[in-house]
Amino acid sequence: MNVPVKTNAIKRKLELDKKLKQIEGDELRLKSLEQELVELQMRVASEASPIVKEFCETRVENLYKLKLHLTDSEFKKKEKRLITNLMIELAFGLQSMGDARAEAFLDELMPEDFATANGDRESESEEGQQFRYTPPVEKQSEGTIEIKTLFRQLAKAFHPDREQEEHLKEEKTALMKKITAAYENQDLYGLLKLEKEHLAPREFSEDKIELYIKHINDRLKELKFYEATLKKHGPLSTIYKMIYSRKPTMQEYNIKNELSKIENEVEKEKELQQIIWDRTTLLRFFSKGR
Repeated sequence: MNVPVKTNAIKRKLELDKKLKQIEGDELRLKSLEQELVELQMRVASEASPIVKEFCETRVENLYKLKLHLTDSEFKKKEKRLITNLMIELAFGLQSMGDARAEAFLDELMPEDFATANGDRESESEEGQQFRYTPPVEKQSEGTIEIKTLFRQLAKAFHPDREQEEHLKEEKTALMKKITAAYENQDLYGLLKLEKEHLAPREFSEDKIELYIKHINDRLKELKFYEATLKKHGPLSTIYKMIYSRKPTMQEYNIKNELSKIENEVEKEKELQQIIWDRTTLLRFFSKGR
């Protein structure tokens, strides 16, 4: 009569092991994706750097030229207001390229209350877009109790104060940091993994197996959500959307396409340079509604 129950327990234990391996695979895949995106960002930044620099230098020249126009008595008050608005627009564009010189222009051109309000909106916007991933903290439950039990068991086995050998004490100090971090994040999977790697395996009751499988399923959902968030809202989401592709040929095409966009902006800036260089062409530019 007990055979089916025992067989079911074995199946559930195998399922638990399979899910633990699945988490390891998902975490390695996500780590690999993050690394690929960082390397891609570094490459694009390296290739784009001289083009961005040329754009910024040209824009700064244009801003200084427009600033001279503001001191020119030939321009009327209304015309100077248009010049100021154009300068603000150009300075924001310079700021978006990460050029610190934009701040001096904006501080000079914009009223303090407007600049402060705009800065507040910007910080709110950045805060809204900033990517933060924090493992959810579980409420008091069987899972939380098991986390405490596992933590105490691992801490008892690996606390460095219990070790006399100096080199082993260092190893246990490093391991204890991982154990503590997993406990603070209420990461049952992390503690299970550490137990599996550093302690002799133990037999789990069927109830424990069910509890672990439930927790592991939640962890797998977290990882899927994390991957989707990384692609849509993460710190490298722009790179992912614009450039990232598993196909190298497509990736190369996307990189060239993005660099081409910056080169086009440089050409537009040079065209603007010709337009703003004297009063006649600048007023004609404003009269056409830009």
